[in-house]
Amino acid sequence: MVPLSDGPGVADIRAGLAAASREGDTSPLVQAFRAWVLGAAGPMGDLAAAAAVALGSPGGRSAGHVAILGYGATDPGLAEAFSGTFREGVAWLGARSWFRPHLPPTLEADGLSALGLALGVNRLLHRRDAAWLGALVVRGATAAGLSDLNRSLMVAAAHILEAPARRDLATMLPEARVALADLGIVPADAECRRPAWRNVLRFEPAMGDPARAALTLRAFEALCETNMPARLGRLEPGDVLRVLQGVERSLRLWTWEERPRTPRSALVRWDIENEYHVQNLLWTTLAPLFPDLNAEEYTPPVGHKNPRMDLTVPSLGLVIEVKFVRAGVSFAKIVEEIAADAALYRVDPKWRVLIPFVWDDSFRTEEHPKLIEGLRKLEMVHDAVVIPRPGKMERDAGDRIRPGRTGTRRASKAGAPGIDDIAQCPDSEASESTPRRVNRNVGVLKSRT
Repeated sequence: MVPLSDGPGVADIRAGLAAASREGDTSPLVQAFRAWVLGAAGPMGDLAAAAAVALGSPGGRSAGHVAILGYGATDPGLAEAFSGTFREGVAWLGARSWFRPHLPPTLEADGLSALGLALGVNRLLHRRDAAWLGALVVRGATAAGLSDLNRSLMVAAAHILEAPARRDLATMLPEARVALADLGIVPADAECRRPAWRNVLRFEPAMGDPARAALTLRAFEALCETNMPARLGRLEPGDVLRVLQGVERSLRLWTWEERPRTPRSALVRWDIENEYHVQNLLWTTLAPLFPDLNAEEYTPPVGHKNPRMDLTVPSLGLVIEVKFVRAGVSFAKIVEEIAADAALYRVDPKWRVLIPFVWDDSFRTEEHPKLIEGLRKLEMVHDAVVIPRPGKMERDAGDRIRPGRTGTRRASKAGAPGIDDIAQCPDSEASESTPRRVNRNVGVLKSRT
């Protein structure tokens, strides 16, 4: 777990690293590395095309040009387009002599090029066709005076190539290990996270190393995926999104018993039967992390409408709109509802971002990608989260939701949503149009403040 600190905010760290990765007149090789490590495929095609042209000029070609094609080979489309040129480049490099006395090192001390070559070889060639490269990176990683970044990338290249006598991954920078593990290049190691976070906080943009800044940024994003960052005061909507995307995983231990857990206890099932239950679930998830989280907040009236938002984080100008989808309700209707909600929320300029959270009680997972794609196109929507009802939460015949009375939203003094078990639901929405009752035969999760 990443430790808490009083260091800079998450947004500050992210912005600083992103700016540092673009600073200066970076070489095409650094640009290709940055595009690969940050998943920015846009510039890679132009960089690969320029490198291929340079390789056709015997007087101007270099290992860096071949390495750019190696980074490009991680894109299947580019791999096919430049595979022949990359093979020729590797053959040319393999015919050269390395570690020559009294000459300054080139590829022998260039971790960026070595890693790009290893990625390309792994994608387009058999390792035995580039055995010379495995030997080079193993020897290069032990050289005196090599920078920490170059040594780390050399070690990673050796592991990609499965080179004999390669150095242990523990010799890599912890942030390099985290970043490359996130890319699937090396195995992950939880012990690296704490020192990696420490190095992220200590990174100085003035170091003038855009490649290291890009690698550190990738490590930072990977750490944010699995840990609550160091300071919660200045987050971004994307950080809230990550928490919401983790809700599905958290339901793995959700209480849904097939039999009582102890001789003295009753059978308990925390059923999720309506939108209000989903709101309660999200409140319990988000409230400890976001001190200004509110529930059931109203926006200024819009004509005869008095819009009410499900959950909000005012410091981020963020609205979380919850939808509960039953069988028979079309996902197109959900898109229409959220589009209408967004149009009303935009009237108040303090609300800038909307994240829809959809609970699919009908388990139509094959339609989720299209629903998310549609919601992302709506104005104000940062991204969307759609989770299905867990398979273990299958209702018995006697537990079916039947027409009847339902709960209504009631804001408590503490701000958490509550449930009035017998009141009729006002302003029913399409996704909650079917009346339902609270099942009293099993334990139902409720919010009481």
